[in-house]
Amino acid sequence: MSDEYWLADSEARVLGPIGLDVIATLHARGKLQDVRAVSRDGKKFVPLREMPALQAILHAPVTQDDATRAQGEATRKIREWLASVAPRPSHEIFKVPVGSSRDAWRAAFFTLVYRYVPGRLPADTTPELRLACEDAFLALSERMLEVERQFRAPAAPALPPPPPLPPAEPPASARLTHRNNAVQVQLSLKRGDARPFTQDLEHNWQTDCLLIHSTERIVPGTQIELIMTFEGHVTQLHATGRVQGGRAGAFTVQLLNLGDTERTLIRTWVARATMRP
Repeated sequence: MSDEYWLADSEARVLGPIGLDVIATLHARGKLQDVRAVSRDGKKFVPLREMPALQAILHAPVTQDDATRAQGEATRKIREWLASVAPRPSHEIFKVPVGSSRDAWRAAFFTLVYRYVPGRLPADTTPELRLACEDAFLALSERMLEVERQFRAPAAPALPPPPPLPPAEPPASARLTHRNNAVQVQLSLKRGDARPFTQDLEHNWQTDCLLIHSTERIVPGTQIELIMTFEGHVTQLHATGRVQGGRAGAFTVQLLNLGDTERTLIRTWVARATMRP
Protein backbone atom coordinates (compact mmCIF):
# COMPACT_ATOMS: atom_id res chain seq x y z
CA MET A 1 0.00 0.00 0.00
CA SER A 2 3.07 2.29 0.29
CA ASP A 3 3.79 2.58 -3.48
CA GLU A 4 1.56 5.33 -4.88
CA TYR A 5 1.42 6.88 -8.33
CA TRP A 6 -0.30 9.66 -10.22
CA LEU A 7 -1.22 8.86 -13.84
CA ALA A 8 -1.79 11.42 -16.61
CA ASP A 9 -3.37 10.78 -20.02
CA SER A 10 -2.98 12.57 -23.36
CA GLU A 11 -5.53 15.21 -22.28
CA ALA A 12 -3.56 16.00 -19.09
CA ARG A 13 -6.23 14.44 -16.87
CA VAL A 14 -4.68 13.10 -13.67
CA LEU A 15 -5.69 10.08 -11.58
CA GLY A 16 -4.12 9.49 -8.18
CA PRO A 17 -2.79 8.74 -5.75
CA ILE A 18 -3.37 5.03 -6.39
CA GLY A 19 -1.37 1.91 -5.58
CA LEU A 20 -0.08 -0.79 -7.91
CA ASP A 21 -2.90 -3.15 -6.93
CA VAL A 22 -5.53 -0.60 -7.97
CA ILE A 23 -3.62 0.20 -11.17
CA ALA A 24 -3.53 -3.50 -12.07
CA THR A 25 -7.26 -3.82 -11.37
CA LEU A 26 -8.17 -0.80 -13.49
CA HIS A 27 -5.91 -1.97 -16.32
CA ALA A 28 -7.49 -5.43 -16.23
CA ARG A 29 -10.86 -3.75 -16.77
CA GLY A 30 -9.53 -1.74 -19.70
CA LYS A 31 -9.75 1.59 -17.85
CA LEU A 32 -6.14 2.76 -18.33
CA GLN A 33 -5.55 2.64 -22.07
CA ASP A 34 -4.20 6.18 -22.50
CA VAL A 35 -1.59 6.68 -19.75
CA ARG A 36 1.23 8.87 -21.05
CA ALA A 37 3.03 10.20 -17.96
CA VAL A 38 3.57 9.08 -14.36
CA SER A 39 4.49 10.79 -11.09
CA ARG A 40 5.43 9.60 -7.60
CA ASP A 41 4.46 12.87 -5.88
CA GLY A 42 1.68 14.31 -8.06
CA LYS A 43 3.94 17.20 -9.16
CA LYS A 44 6.82 15.99 -11.31
CA PHE A 45 5.68 13.76 -14.19
CA VAL A 46 7.90 11.62 -16.42
CA PRO A 47 7.08 9.53 -19.51
CA LEU A 48 5.66 6.09 -18.72
CA ARG A 49 8.67 4.40 -20.35
CA GLU A 50 10.91 5.73 -17.55
CA MET A 51 9.12 3.48 -15.07
CA PRO A 52 9.50 0.00 -16.61
CA ALA A 53 7.73 -1.88 -13.79
CA LEU A 54 4.64 0.27 -14.15
CA GLN A 55 4.85 0.18 -17.92
CA ALA A 56 4.87 -3.63 -17.81
CA ILE A 57 1.62 -3.62 -15.84
CA LEU A 58 -0.10 -1.14 -18.14
CA HIS A 59 1.06 -2.88 -21.35
CA ALA A 60 0.14 -6.41 -20.26
CA PRO A 61 -2.60 -8.06 -22.38
CA VAL A 62 -6.03 -8.13 -20.73
CA THR A 63 -8.43 -11.07 -20.56
CA GLN A 64 -11.63 -11.58 -18.61
CA ASP A 65 -9.84 -14.04 -16.35
CA ASP A 66 -7.17 -11.40 -15.70
CA ALA A 67 -9.87 -8.91 -14.70
CA THR A 68 -11.45 -11.35 -12.27
CA ARG A 69 -8.11 -12.30 -10.76
CA ALA A 70 -7.08 -8.66 -10.46
CA GLN A 71 -10.23 -7.77 -8.57
CA GLY A 72 -9.79 -10.80 -6.35
CA GLU A 73 -6.22 -9.76 -5.58
CA ALA A 74 -7.31 -6.20 -4.84
CA THR A 75 -10.01 -7.53 -2.48
CA ARG A 76 -7.47 -9.71 -0.66
CA LYS A 77 -5.04 -6.82 -0.19
CA ILE A 78 -7.75 -4.51 1.18
CA ARG A 79 -8.85 -7.18 3.66
CA GLU A 80 -5.26 -7.79 4.75
CA TRP A 81 -4.69 -4.06 5.14
CA LEU A 82 -7.85 -3.65 7.24
CA ALA A 83 -6.73 -6.47 9.53
CA SER A 84 -3.22 -5.01 9.85
CA VAL A 85 -4.35 -1.47 10.78
CA ALA A 86 -7.19 -2.46 13.15
CA PRO A 87 -4.93 -2.53 16.27
CA ARG A 88 -2.83 0.49 15.25
CA PRO A 89 -3.42 4.06 16.52
CA SER A 90 -5.11 6.50 14.15
CA HIS A 91 -2.05 8.73 13.68
CA GLU A 92 -0.14 5.76 12.23
CA ILE A 93 -2.98 4.89 9.87
CA PHE A 94 -3.34 8.45 8.55
CA LYS A 95 0.43 9.08 8.78
CA VAL A 96 0.20 12.35 10.71
CA PRO A 97 2.31 13.37 13.73
CA VAL A 98 0.70 13.23 17.16
CA GLY A 99 -0.64 16.68 18.05
CA SER A 100 -1.34 17.72 14.44
CA SER A 101 -4.02 20.30 13.66
CA ARG A 102 -7.56 19.39 12.69
CA ASP A 103 -6.90 20.53 9.11
CA ALA A 104 -3.88 18.21 8.87
CA TRP A 105 -5.96 15.29 10.11
CA ARG A 106 -8.75 16.06 7.65
CA ALA A 107 -6.38 16.38 4.71
CA ALA A 108 -4.79 13.02 5.54
CA PHE A 109 -8.20 11.40 5.99
CA PHE A 110 -9.61 12.54 2.65
CA THR A 111 -6.41 11.56 0.82
CA LEU A 112 -6.60 8.02 2.21
CA VAL A 113 -10.35 7.44 2.12
CA TYR A 114 -10.61 8.66 -1.50
CA ARG A 115 -9.31 5.26 -2.66
CA TYR A 116 -12.32 3.48 -1.18
CA VAL A 117 -15.25 5.82 -1.96
CA PRO A 118 -18.03 3.43 -3.06
CA GLY A 119 -19.41 5.89 -5.60
CA ARG A 120 -16.13 5.86 -7.55
CA LEU A 121 -16.20 2.12 -8.24
CA PRO A 122 -16.93 1.04 -11.83
CA ALA A 123 -20.19 -0.74 -12.58
CA ASP A 124 -18.40 -4.05 -13.25
CA THR A 125 -16.77 -4.16 -9.79
CA THR A 126 -17.25 -7.55 -8.17
CA PRO A 127 -19.49 -7.66 -5.06
CA GLU A 128 -16.52 -8.84 -2.98
CA LEU A 129 -14.31 -5.90 -3.97
CA ARG A 130 -17.19 -3.43 -3.55
CA LEU A 131 -17.91 -4.73 -0.04
CA ALA A 132 -14.22 -4.58 0.90
CA CYS A 133 -14.02 -0.94 -0.23
CA GLU A 134 -17.18 -0.08 1.72
CA ASP A 135 -15.78 -1.72 4.85
CA ALA A 136 -12.53 0.24 4.47
CA PHE A 137 -14.47 3.46 3.92
CA LEU A 138 -16.55 2.90 7.05
CA ALA A 139 -13.54 1.91 9.15
CA LEU A 140 -11.64 5.05 8.17
CA SER A 141 -14.72 7.24 8.69
CA GLU A 142 -15.15 5.85 12.20
CA ARG A 143 -11.51 6.57 13.00
CA MET A 144 -11.90 10.14 11.77
CA LEU A 145 -15.04 10.65 13.87
CA GLU A 146 -13.00 9.68 16.94
CA VAL A 147 -10.33 12.22 15.96
CA GLU A 148 -12.93 14.97 15.40
CA ARG A 149 -14.27 14.46 18.93
CA GLN A 150 -10.83 15.24 20.36
CA PHE A 151 -11.10 18.77 18.97
CA ARG A 152 -14.56 19.41 20.42
CA ALA A 153 -15.51 20.78 23.82
CA PRO A 154 -15.80 18.21 26.65
CA ALA A 155 -19.10 16.37 26.54
CA ALA A 156 -21.76 17.04 29.15
CA PRO A 157 -22.11 14.47 31.95
CA ALA A 158 -23.85 11.34 30.82
CA LEU A 159 -27.57 11.28 31.47
CA PRO A 160 -29.06 8.44 33.50
CA PRO A 161 -30.69 5.77 31.36
CA PRO A 162 -34.34 6.56 30.57
CA PRO A 163 -37.07 4.51 32.24
CA PRO A 164 -38.60 1.58 30.33
CA LEU A 165 -41.04 2.70 27.69
CA PRO A 166 -44.71 1.74 27.95
CA PRO A 167 -46.28 0.02 24.93
CA ALA A 168 -47.72 3.29 23.55
CA GLU A 169 -44.32 5.03 23.50
CA PRO A 170 -41.90 5.15 20.49
CA PRO A 171 -40.25 1.93 19.26
CA ALA A 172 -37.29 0.62 21.22
CA SER A 173 -34.91 1.91 18.52
CA ALA A 174 -35.80 5.55 19.37
CA ARG A 175 -35.84 6.61 23.02
CA LEU A 176 -36.83 10.13 24.07
CA THR A 177 -35.76 11.83 27.30
CA HIS A 178 -36.88 15.36 28.25
CA ARG A 179 -34.17 17.59 29.68
CA ASN A 180 -35.05 21.21 30.50
CA ASN A 181 -35.96 22.79 27.15
CA ALA A 182 -34.35 20.05 25.06
CA VAL A 183 -35.18 16.44 24.17
CA GLN A 184 -32.51 13.77 23.98
CA VAL A 185 -33.13 11.16 21.26
CA GLN A 186 -31.23 7.87 21.38
CA LEU A 187 -31.57 6.21 17.98
CA SER A 188 -30.22 2.72 17.28
CA LEU A 189 -30.10 1.56 13.66
CA LYS A 190 -30.06 -2.11 12.73
CA ARG A 191 -28.18 -3.44 9.72
CA GLY A 192 -30.00 -2.60 6.51
CA ASP A 193 -32.17 0.10 8.12
CA ALA A 194 -31.96 3.56 6.52
CA ARG A 195 -35.56 4.61 7.12
CA PRO A 196 -34.83 7.67 9.28
CA PHE A 197 -32.77 9.09 6.41
CA THR A 198 -34.84 8.01 3.41
CA GLN A 199 -38.46 7.37 4.40
CA ASP A 200 -39.48 11.02 4.25
CA LEU A 201 -38.89 12.17 0.66
CA GLU A 202 -39.36 15.83 1.60
CA HIS A 203 -36.96 15.90 4.55
CA ASN A 204 -34.01 13.52 4.48
CA TRP A 205 -30.27 13.32 5.11
CA GLN A 206 -29.44 15.16 1.87
CA THR A 207 -30.74 18.31 3.59
CA ASP A 208 -29.28 17.32 6.98
CA CYS A 209 -32.68 16.10 8.16
CA LEU A 210 -33.95 12.81 9.52
CA LEU A 211 -37.30 11.39 10.54
CA ILE A 212 -37.85 10.20 14.12
CA HIS A 213 -40.77 7.84 14.74
CA SER A 214 -42.55 8.64 17.97
CA THR A 215 -46.10 8.70 19.28
CA GLU A 216 -45.11 11.69 21.40
CA ARG A 217 -45.82 15.13 19.91
CA ILE A 218 -42.81 17.44 19.97
CA VAL A 219 -43.28 21.20 19.54
CA PRO A 220 -41.56 22.62 16.43
CA GLY A 221 -38.42 24.52 17.39
CA THR A 222 -37.60 22.18 20.28
CA GLN A 223 -33.87 21.56 20.62
CA ILE A 224 -32.81 17.94 20.00
CA GLU A 225 -29.71 16.19 21.33
CA LEU A 226 -29.19 13.14 19.10
CA ILE A 227 -27.13 10.07 19.98
CA MET A 228 -27.11 7.60 17.08
CA THR A 229 -25.57 4.13 17.06
CA PHE A 230 -25.07 1.83 14.06
CA GLU A 231 -25.25 -1.94 14.54
CA GLY A 232 -21.86 -3.54 14.02
CA HIS A 233 -19.92 -0.29 14.58
CA VAL A 234 -18.62 1.01 17.89
CA THR A 235 -18.73 4.66 16.86
CA GLN A 236 -21.63 6.82 18.02
CA LEU A 237 -22.74 9.90 16.11
CA HIS A 238 -23.57 12.90 18.32
CA ALA A 239 -25.45 15.86 16.86
CA THR A 240 -27.78 18.68 17.80
CA GLY A 241 -30.82 19.86 15.92
CA ARG A 242 -34.27 21.41 16.07
CA VAL A 243 -37.69 19.96 15.35
CA GLN A 244 -39.03 21.24 12.04
CA GLY A 245 -42.49 19.76 12.14
CA GLY A 246 -44.42 16.60 12.69
CA ARG A 247 -47.14 14.29 11.56
CA ALA A 248 -48.97 11.35 13.04
CA GLY A 249 -46.38 9.08 14.65
CA ALA A 250 -43.23 10.96 13.61
CA PHE A 251 -41.42 14.29 13.61
CA THR A 252 -38.62 15.75 11.47
CA VAL A 253 -35.34 17.02 12.94
CA GLN A 254 -33.07 19.52 11.16
CA LEU A 255 -29.48 18.68 12.19
CA LEU A 256 -27.30 21.69 12.91
CA ASN A 257 -23.69 20.57 13.31
CA LEU A 258 -22.91 17.77 10.87
CA GLY A 259 -19.37 17.83 9.48
CA ASP A 260 -18.01 16.17 6.34
CA THR A 261 -16.92 13.11 8.30
CA GLU A 262 -20.39 12.55 9.76
CA ARG A 263 -22.01 13.03 6.36
CA THR A 264 -19.73 10.46 4.71
CA LEU A 265 -20.57 7.94 7.44
CA ILE A 266 -24.31 8.49 6.94
CA ARG A 267 -23.98 8.43 3.14
CA THR A 268 -22.17 5.08 3.22
CA TRP A 269 -24.64 3.58 5.71
CA VAL A 270 -27.59 4.61 3.52
CA ALA A 271 -25.87 3.27 0.39
CA ARG A 272 -25.30 -0.14 1.97
CA ALA A 273 -28.76 -0.28 3.55
CA THR A 274 -30.54 0.51 0.29
CA MET A 275 -28.24 -1.50 -2.02
CA ARG A 276 -30.14 -4.01 -4.11
CA PRO A 277 -29.04 -7.65 -3.71
